[in-house]
Amino acid sequence: MRRRGTRVPVRPAGAVKRGPVARGSPSANPQPAGTTSPLGFAFANPHATRDNYDTFDPKNVFADASIKSTPTPEPVPVPRRTPPVLALADVVGAGVVSQIQRAGKIVFHAVGDTGGIKQPDSQFKVADAMAAEIAGATYAGGRPTFFFHLGDVVYYYGQERYYYDQFYDPYRDYDAPIFAVPGNHDGVLFPGEPVKYSLEPFCNNFCTAKPVHHVVAQGCARTTMTQPGVYFTLDAPFVKIIGLYSNTSEGATQGLLSGPKVGPDQLNFLQAQLQAAAVRRAQNDRRAVVIAVHHPPFTGSGSHTPNPAMLGDIDAACRKAGIYPDVVLSGHAHLYERYTRTVAGRQIPYVVAGSGGYFNLSGFKPGAGGQKPKPPVTGTDANGNPLTLEAFSDTLYGYLRLAVDLGTLSCEFVAVDKATGRAGVSDGFGVNLATYAVTSRPGPRLGA
Repeated sequence: MRRRGTRVPVRPAGAVKRGPVARGSPSANPQPAGTTSPLGFAFANPHATRDNYDTFDPKNVFADASIKSTPTPEPVPVPRRTPPVLALADVVGAGVVSQIQRAGKIVFHAVGDTGGIKQPDSQFKVADAMAAEIAGATYAGGRPTFFFHLGDVVYYYGQERYYYDQFYDPYRDYDAPIFAVPGNHDGVLFPGEPVKYSLEPFCNNFCTAKPVHHVVAQGCARTTMTQPGVYFTLDAPFVKIIGLYSNTSEGATQGLLSGPKVGPDQLNFLQAQLQAAAVRRAQNDRRAVVIAVHHPPFTGSGSHTPNPAMLGDIDAACRKAGIYPDVVLSGHAHLYERYTRTVAGRQIPYVVAGSGGYFNLSGFKPGAGGQKPKPPVTGTDANGNPLTLEAFSDTLYGYLRLAVDLGTLSCEFVAVDKATGRAGVSDGFGVNLATYAVTSRPGPRLGA
């Protein structure tokens, strides 16, 4: 069994100033060997290694849980370039993109709320299951191309010194790029926190101008990611993912895309990206449009609440652009949920996947009789649109596996047994990208 390495509570050199993100290099170590792309990125370590908790001390909580802070909306770091769009080819190279195009589909992972903190084994088991889908696979055979993280990478305040324990080490064998939108815990500040602005550590790890080996990655080969901003679009074959930052709020006001302190830039970006997608779709570009945002528009979690105001901002941008997303992915609530919402004559799945490893799953809120609902449960949203709870699981950790081709977007919730690490599909659905109809494909452990 390997040694996890010494935890070094350091901050990177060349810290980023408020404004344009990550122009300096956070590297202070030579880069270890690892699986690389032709563009200077490194992903997995050269040899897979077993998880090892020999050095883990449950009294040494990875994040400062005792620190108290009242979340308030924080200014959003200005993207490094405008518009903040990243082509997948600029990370994996043109050769990989050609293989994906020849395969006729793209496959990728998504999940949020991964930091294990007190009990890291669930995060490691989920990460190992995801990595196992890549090892030895080909793009023609459905190899996942990347992992899109749905926020809350590092608890509780996104501190730089916890990126090794909660990010680099768990995904040391994940042989693909990892993109991310920040969650509220990645951005919230506590009094006296030694950073210059909210999301500085996130930017130092996900938004650098070029891929570098971050000192906090220690012996892990993975380099930083080069997202142009904390909100950005990932342009890939068959899919366009619009990633949004929903800021730091909790409770009834959670989920915020704009406002007096935040500014209008992110909503303007969303509007422009949707309009661009509408133009391309009118030109027969059938790529799926995915919106990824940390806070969920809908959730039945007993510990979290939905945010109709944030959903209203997204809806308004969609109406103005004349296009709606083919699926909306979120985290924040620590469970799996799937809803189907009917808007403007089309069905849209809203998926909550906050079961990536945070040590405490959220229970689904029981009804008036004290019983949890038995999907499907039909109703309406705040605006009278039909809304159906199709599935949920509040006892299983796991992740999403999505596949998109020219006609269909499919998504599976892959549950991971927290005792054995065995993975299996617990729920799934497909979206017809021509008719916008959703078809459920439930698995054997649904709603456990």
